[in-house]
Amino acid sequence: MRQLLGAVLRGLRARALLTAGSLLLTALAVASAVLGPAFSEAVTDSFVVTRLREAPAAQTGLVRRLLPDPGVAPGDAVAHATDAASARDIGPWQAPQAITESQSYSALGGEALFWGVPGACKRLEVVGRCPRAPGEVLMFGVDADRAGAEVGDRVRLLAPEPPAIAGQLPRPPIDTVRLVGTYATPADDRHWFQPGTLSSGPERPGPPFVPYRPAPLVTGVSTFEAFPPGDWWVRIETRLDVPADLGADDLQAARAAAATLADLDEAVDGGTLTGVAEGDLNDLTAIEEEVRAQEGTARRTIAPALLSLVLVAFALLLRLLMAASELRVPELALASLRGVGTRRLWALGLAEPLVVLTLAAPFGVALGLVARAVLTRAWLVPGLPLAVPAVSWVAVALVLAGAVAVACVAVGLVVRRSLSAQLSGVRRPHRSHRWALVAQLVLVALALTVLASRIAGGRQAEPDATDLVLPVLLAVVAGLGATRVAAWLAAWWTRRSRGRSLSGFVSSRAVSRRQEGTLVILPITAAVAVAVFSAGVHDSAATWRASVAATVSPAHTTWHSPLGLTGTVAMTRQLDPEGEWLMTAASAALPGAGLAVVDRDRLASVAAWPPTWSPGRSVEDVVDALGADGHVPSVAGRRVSVTLDNQVATSTGLTLELRLGQQGSRLRRLYLGPFESGTSTLSARLRDCDDGCPLEGMTLGGSAGTAAVMAGRARILALEVDGRRIPFEGAGWSSSSTDSSRSAIADMQVGESLDLTFDTGGQPAMARLTSGGFTAKRPALRGLDVVDDALLQFDGSAYPALDVRGRLDGMPFAGPAGLLVDHTALLTDRPVYESVLDTRVLMREGAPAAMREALADAGLTVETTLAAERRLLDQSAYALALRLYGLVAVLVLLMALAGLAVSTAVQLPARRRDAAALRVVGVPRRAVMAAVAREFASVLGAAAAAGIAAGALAQWVVLRSLTLGHVEALSSPRVVAAISPSRLMALGVIAVVALGLAAYVSALLAVRGARGATLRENAR
Repeated sequence: MRQLLGAVLRGLRARALLTAGSLLLTALAVASAVLGPAFSEAVTDSFVVTRLREAPAAQTGLVRRLLPDPGVAPGDAVAHATDAASARDIGPWQAPQAITESQSYSALGGEALFWGVPGACKRLEVVGRCPRAPGEVLMFGVDADRAGAEVGDRVRLLAPEPPAIAGQLPRPPIDTVRLVGTYATPADDRHWFQPGTLSSGPERPGPPFVPYRPAPLVTGVSTFEAFPPGDWWVRIETRLDVPADLGADDLQAARAAAATLADLDEAVDGGTLTGVAEGDLNDLTAIEEEVRAQEGTARRTIAPALLSLVLVAFALLLRLLMAASELRVPELALASLRGVGTRRLWALGLAEPLVVLTLAAPFGVALGLVARAVLTRAWLVPGLPLAVPAVSWVAVALVLAGAVAVACVAVGLVVRRSLSAQLSGVRRPHRSHRWALVAQLVLVALALTVLASRIAGGRQAEPDATDLVLPVLLAVVAGLGATRVAAWLAAWWTRRSRGRSLSGFVSSRAVSRRQEGTLVILPITAAVAVAVFSAGVHDSAATWRASVAATVSPAHTTWHSPLGLTGTVAMTRQLDPEGEWLMTAASAALPGAGLAVVDRDRLASVAAWPPTWSPGRSVEDVVDALGADGHVPSVAGRRVSVTLDNQVATSTGLTLELRLGQQGSRLRRLYLGPFESGTSTLSARLRDCDDGCPLEGMTLGGSAGTAAVMAGRARILALEVDGRRIPFEGAGWSSSSTDSSRSAIADMQVGESLDLTFDTGGQPAMARLTSGGFTAKRPALRGLDVVDDALLQFDGSAYPALDVRGRLDGMPFAGPAGLLVDHTALLTDRPVYESVLDTRVLMREGAPAAMREALADAGLTVETTLAAERRLLDQSAYALALRLYGLVAVLVLLMALAGLAVSTAVQLPARRRDAAALRVVGVPRRAVMAAVAREFASVLGAAAAAGIAAGALAQWVVLRSLTLGHVEALSSPRVVAAISPSRLMALGVIAVVALGLAAYVSALLAVRGARGATLRENAR
């Protein structure tokens, strides 16, 4: 044993380069085994923390309500409510916050309520001072302006009631309040569960009718002493505390506390405590289910990357161990000649590899632990505990068992060789054994089967076993194919090049006859293929996450607007007349499709538009597709006049109707007439058009724009507002009809005047005109996932009929399952119920602070930001796991280069002998150098080409059906499976430069030492 140990140590020292390479590859494989399960667990823990921290406070917090007993003072009720909530907050909860809240009253001309908020000025941006005495209030700034009140005024609450809510709500118990300050809507939920409730909502005529809802009147708790019992209660909000070391038990306890809200109805000191679980409040159960789903997905996502890394390490390790065994062939041959038995011969052959594996195991474990700590600190939430699960140690054992198997294969290929072959020297290519051919055919068949199943399979949400093995299978098959093709081409070129280029003949003959040269193709191919696949998946996932983030927040900042679509459009155009920073957008969830409404004039300058949404089309092309041949003229002023030449025969007289856009859910109409025969001018007063009203349409007909029998001609000679002429040219005036009446217009000419020819054929009709170039069908773009049946609801009744002008892979809010329209096309000359639209304001990065303040003052709240959505997606289990693919892409290339360097160094003495023999017989040094370089270049070029092709194919197949994130809404954009030519070109350039440099250096080293003395030393 002592002699064997000494021989092993001497052998390791003599083959130090191979020993170091084998140690490194084994350590990387062991480190990957440690890192994989440990990092997947850390990814899940980090996702839990990030998901809970980024979730809206209302979804993770607890809301309870104390209904006080009769006679309990408001201050005492707050104390009882806080104590009762604290006693039930089992788990990671912060201190509760209390809000004394009244019921809704008919006040200030709408539906108002009071809030008692201790320390309100610390939680709101207040102009003025905080309420200190009963009856003092803070009002939302917009509401104060509407009431015509200033700080210090007494505000009368009992304003006239709107008829639609008269008698439905009680009047407040106090008649007037003193306004001591105004506040703006909070921009986020740092201090409020639902900051949007601290803004007012405009009246919407409906249906259904929505009354004006002023923001809460914030006051002191003492004000509620004047309120009768039952008119007020205490709302208690408790936020979830999310430290970095939040464990599964903590989350389970928080979920248990949230589960009690729905059934909570318990008598406590001072009243009855109930839970609030309606609406979009606590959703910890859904979050926990999402976490559990991503936990398994993280493991399945990490597994292909680390398995590929381990398998590439094994392939390179096999190559190095085979090289070491080849160098030991004389020792093993001498042992055979001395009569050493097979068992002892195996022990002699395995001694060195097993010592290498034993030394590499602890180093690999330490490397894995360090990598786990470094990646956790660099990529995950700071402060995560560094624990190593038991699965990591099981994986280490499996990797070591696999390394031992690789060592046995490497030694077996030498030990089982005949003694004559061991003594012959350099191995020559030979016919493969039957079992080797069978194994290769099985691999090819398996790869084709998996490839076919992935191509034929449908879309899936998570990686499965086929995604795990496909890249490796394709890499191995490509490596085997490249090896055989390189050897066959070299043999063919050898026969063809006789009598031609000496260097070409020498290099091709070396490739065809030297087995060690082609053995390097398989591991290099596998490494390049895994690198291409990993880089492609990592890049595609990042592109997909950017698309998802832009779907949720289509600009740097997305504000939620309570003002309705038309009101928000007017506000953004007033705040930003140039259209550089703000734009209005809206969405609606309709059966079978989402509706995305944008302000197309500002889409290109304000919104975020990933190129994957419209492949081959820029955002400017999208803007053009949504446009019409004309613009809607704006009338701004106090009086409108129309000059008309009436040559129309009608029994009812000719009346002109002007349609001036939408107010609420109704069109504003203005009537002039009837016009007498001949030329005459009529005028009317414009209301609420000082800032401009869109002139969306006109109708010539009977009284109030009704149908009439008409024949003849009419010329609208001039349309003026306060003496300013509104031109007809460029407005895109066109004839339009309604469901109830056909058009009376037989001919129309647009120039300096609007010339109309009427012919109703003796039946009542009307001459209806629409501006903006819009016809009955409005321009729209259709998402890829929108079914044809979803378009049936756009029939001109509730929504306008659509002229679909193309398809998109994504769009704001609706993704591939939506329809994109311009707000002007949607609203022009037709009513749309704005209550179904969720309206937002999109703000570009770098917008002036004054605009942000103006939006907050108008009651808008920040819904989300593009950076926040990206951050949330980047911290998901998918994204964190996929970061390893980028790391693996770098590691496998470095491993391949290291293995190539070691393998080349081992072959260097034999190659020097070959080069020296050529020099001795008179071959020029340049020709020898060219021959060696060509040999390396052909072998490494074949490996690189096969690896890039296999990696690109694996990426294309896997990404066609794989979702690279846990977002399963219909609005989720699809993964783009297209191969990036620029990325492949960059990888190809890197491979050419790196492998070409390796070939040049190897050739230079081989030729530099090739002298006649080399042959003499070898002979001795």
